[in-house]
Amino acid sequence: MKKKIMNNLDLKILAVLFSIILWLIVVNIDDPVKTVQFSGVEVQILNAEELESQGKVYEILDGTGEITVTVKGRRSIVEDIAKENITATADMKDLTTMDTLSIEVTSNKYANEIDDIKSDQENVRLSIEDLKKIQKVIEIEVSGEPDDGYILGALTSNLNQIYLEGPESLINKISYARAQIDVDGVKANVSSSVPIKLYDALGKEISDERITMNINTVSVNQEILMTKEVPVEYRVGGEPADGYALTGVIESDVETVLIAGRKSVLDEINSIVVPESILNVEGLQSNLEVRIKLHDYLPGNVIFAEDNMNGFTKINVEVKKETFVTISFNKSDVKVENLPEGYKAEVLADGNYLTNQETNLKVYGLASVLDEYDEENAVPRVDMAAYMLQNSLSELSPGIYTISPDFGLPEGAYIKDNFKIQVRISQTP
Repeated sequence: MKKKIMNNLDLKILAVLFSIILWLIVVNIDDPVKTVQFSGVEVQILNAEELESQGKVYEILDGTGEITVTVKGRRSIVEDIAKENITATADMKDLTTMDTLSIEVTSNKYANEIDDIKSDQENVRLSIEDLKKIQKVIEIEVSGEPDDGYILGALTSNLNQIYLEGPESLINKISYARAQIDVDGVKANVSSSVPIKLYDALGKEISDERITMNINTVSVNQEILMTKEVPVEYRVGGEPADGYALTGVIESDVETVLIAGRKSVLDEINSIVVPESILNVEGLQSNLEVRIKLHDYLPGNVIFAEDNMNGFTKINVEVKKETFVTISFNKSDVKVENLPEGYKAEVLADGNYLTNQETNLKVYGLASVLDEYDEENAVPRVDMAAYMLQNSLSELSPGIYTISPDFGLPEGAYIKDNFKIQVRISQTP
């Protein structure tokens, strides 16, 4: 038996080797070794919290956080591996003095059947710096202009501060935080939740995912007010000194103002009134000059609509010395008018008032007023109908009536003496 086994041993060994070689050839023809690449594989940083606990942050430099992985193995294996099966990690515990981390790549599929798996780079390069936290006031910027006839009112927001943290070098670039609300062409209040943006000192926006913001938006309300132009009414109180009078001239550098408020409020306002208590000329012998703040006389919920309106104005109330003219008349010049039918009137001479001689009276007033008065043709008139109306008389009774005559004086002219005329009224036979 042994002899039979040993017969042609060389040929038998050769046949076995040939079979093995043939098997390998068949296998490599049917399932050859293949290499595949997976690009854009992100490197996961492990144990980053250890660095953060030291108050530091890191940034991956030069795109080294994304690698290309090469996998080598039988075709049936590698073609069944996807990018999602590849894991690349770098452990912060292995941080070198050069601020680099070694990259390790693995596959969660066919891990023991892969001939080789490797990355196109060995390390992740990091920039490490201190973590910085700051607080900024949120500036609210209004863009655009309301419709014609409207202006901006009060601007309010639910928050006015934002808390930021990130790499010190990046945080140091932040100059201000701003939120913008658009009011172009609007006629009513605008309320909106608007994003908060960060800017450097040159006004360039800073947007970086390494910056952490405690809030990203702020609620803003912009009040929109209607405008209306109204006159300023200056009211004068008191009387100048004896022999002086108001000319009626009131000078001010503000005659009308543009105000703003809600429509329901503006509808009730037709003027801004400066009261008599402010423009009091009592006992004055010269002009009254005052400087006032018009804001003090604005109704509630109303503001000035013009940016250049500071609210102050100078007022000059003109007071001048009076003059006089003399009028002369006789008893026969007095005319009794509007006497009821069935009555007659007789003008009486009275030592206290009218005499049989010529009567002279002084009419006082400003020269500008008296210049228009024709004192030479002044005729005293007694209007009985007017007298009855003033005294609520339905009919006259015979008797003597003492009545102030009408001399046709212009407005602002007066007779100092309380001059009266006595008229006897009797019935006609």
